[in-house]
Amino acid sequence: MDMMILLGVMLLLFVGMNYFGKKKQNEANARRLEAIKVGNHVRTHSGFYGTIVDVDGDAVTLESPGGAETVWHKNAISGVEEPPFAVVDEDAADAADEEDAQDADQTVSTLENPIEKESDK
Repeated sequence: MDMMILLGVMLLLFVGMNYFGKKKQNEANARRLEAIKVGNHVRTHSGFYGTIVDVDGDAVTLESPGGAETVWHKNAISGVEEPPFAVVDEDAADAADEEDAQDADQTVSTLENPIEKESDK
């Protein structure tokens, strides 16, 4: 009798986990399909970021930030996501450029010229 109760509980857990897992998967699939609209910034499962420029059946044309267009299957789209470009602080970038320029002016070569050594002999 104890074995039947244990098997019943295990069966309920299995069915419950299966049901809720499929429900979560269907919700994620619905969100992904809603993201496939012209003009959206998306990320593919492989990590490619692009803007949707055309949708033709299962084929989705993505434009990269550089302007190149590539064709992907709609199942490759992970969801809506902006490319993670680095944020540049203009003041900090200008200060770093000035420091690099000053360092370049103060560079002194410590290498000896072998041609001058031969002429001294």
